[in-house]
Amino acid sequence: MHADLDTLCTVVYCTADDLLPGKPGNARRRVTDAEIATLCVAQAIMGIPSDRRFLAVACKRLGHLFPELPQQPGSVETTRRSALADAADYGYCASHSRFFWGFRLHRLFAPDGTPRAFSLASPKRDEREVGIELLERANRSGGEILIGDKGYAGREFAAAVAELDATIVRPSRKNEADNGIHLAPIRQRIESIFWTCKDILTLERHGARTLHNLRVRIAQRFLALAACVSLNHRLGRPSRALVDYVA
Repeated sequence: MHADLDTLCTVVYCTADDLLPGKPGNARRRVTDAEIATLCVAQAIMGIPSDRRFLAVACKRLGHLFPELPQQPGSVETTRRSALADAADYGYCASHSRFFWGFRLHRLFAPDGTPRAFSLASPKRDEREVGIELLERANRSGGEILIGDKGYAGREFAAAVAELDATIVRPSRKNEADNGIHLAPIRQRIESIFWTCKDILTLERHGARTLHNLRVRIAQRFLALAACVSLNHRLGRPSRALVDYVA
């Protein structure tokens, strides 16, 4: 197999068709759930946030893979004012030393870049509280080592992580004794995963205007990332080598 968009779409379709439950036949429904999942991955990896523009491009670029592509309704009711404004909140970003208005996306990744869990939360929520929720939701075998930044400090948090059969590793704070942990080598990998999500998968240019659609578009991009990492393992390629899949 070659690492290209056609191969990625084929593998995603076959996997989705095997995993998704079958639905009763519907003469009016011309596109299957597996095809929709495949198109979601293709849209994310092609970096086209606009559904209308993606369908126009997909007609030319992916038409040979799909018997029929979905069509947008002739009349679409748009949200004049983004509904996200009602759900967002003020927060503080310590890494940039500034306040912001919006959400905070908490993510749990495997070392190879596979997303294991995520949560879109108010920036006022304690990141340690959300971290415990992510750890509880993640499908894992136990005994994992979690690598976090200085914000995941505290004896109570470390004890809660230990109760879930995991260990938190983080740099020491300024008011703590040096614990000898330096994460510079792994930090570069973490930042590389973040940059892949922001740059290639256009995570920050999602185009969503409602909270539900924002969650959907985040999940879409993480699905594309997981699909690419999985295929790269099969092909013996670096796990986050995504450029060849971009049309």
